[in-house]
Amino acid sequence: MRVTFVLPAASFTGGARVVFEYAARLTALGHTTRVFVPALPYRFRDSARRFSGVRPWLGGLRNNLLYGTRPPRQPVLGKTSMVPLIADAFLPDADAVVATAWPTARSVARLSAAKGAKCYIVQHREIDSGRPRDVDATYRLPLFRIAGSEYTARLLRAEVGVEADAVVPNGVDVAFWSASGVPAPRREGALMPHAPGARKGAADGFAAFERVRDEYPGARLRCFGRHRTPDIPDFVDYTENPDDGALRSLYANAALLLFPSRYEGYGLPPLEAMAGGCPVVSTRVGAVPEFCVDGVTGLLVAPGDVEGMARAMLALLRDGERRARMGEEGRARTRLYDLEISARRFESALERAVHERGGRS
Repeated sequence: MRVTFVLPAASFTGGARVVFEYAARLTALGHTTRVFVPALPYRFRDSARRFSGVRPWLGGLRNNLLYGTRPPRQPVLGKTSMVPLIADAFLPDADAVVATAWPTARSVARLSAAKGAKCYIVQHREIDSGRPRDVDATYRLPLFRIAGSEYTARLLRAEVGVEADAVVPNGVDVAFWSASGVPAPRREGALMPHAPGARKGAADGFAAFERVRDEYPGARLRCFGRHRTPDIPDFVDYTENPDDGALRSLYANAALLLFPSRYEGYGLPPLEAMAGGCPVVSTRVGAVPEFCVDGVTGLLVAPGDVEGMARAMLALLRDGERRARMGEEGRARTRLYDLEISARRFESALERAVHERGGRS
């Protein structure tokens, strides 16, 4: 098959990582894949429809013109082509074309049949980046909907009233994330992904760790993310913009991963950490309860439950045998979510979409 992926921007989020992984695996399976982003930025949020949204839109356009597909402070995950906009004139003919975010779905829906069976990877209901009526309208477009988890499929059914055509759980490269140094590192402290904004729950995580420090003064917290921001307490060690090799080392050296998010479409960091033998303390968000078994591979609490996070971290930090047991259970569990399995399932979903194209395009 010839497969075209459409990303909304050259910004490499977890969703973009999934796209690049699928593109690479499909290529290895003998398919021809290409990933495109538009030079003319999409308008995401409400403010983009008012004059106040002009400045960030112009900033996005400036970055595209200056840096193309290699923006600063962004990891390079795969080869990307930039075109003026997502339209027939700029995309190759293909067997399948895949939207990956709600604004791209509208563009893909307008393409001609020659560009391929029109598909849509749905990772979550993206109302955090657009007006609900605009976002939800894209899930009702005549596209072949591929949900990234059972959680997302249920969300589409319950909140939008549409069914996913296929469910393909996201996977990780288990062989990569499980590789560790020799001798094995001495695990200590907690590790937490960090991004500003309420959605990722960073403030909850910091507050929980403050309680841990009250009872366990020697405990350390390391965070990783794009860059250190003013909301990060002084006691936090911070790793900026780690590549995959550095991130793997962080997982391997941590006694546990704290994932305090209040809302997720999936939740890749806990799955990566589990593949590396690192037990997880996470909120019950996104697909995390699907792959992280509470009490077996990690400990799960309600979103925003600061006290629950603190208790779970203390329980694991004080019990090395339990941590080791959970780490090994996590390694075993992630084999069910290996990227090779996910890529094969995604390949099958695309083949179904191509077969059904006559009634979809």
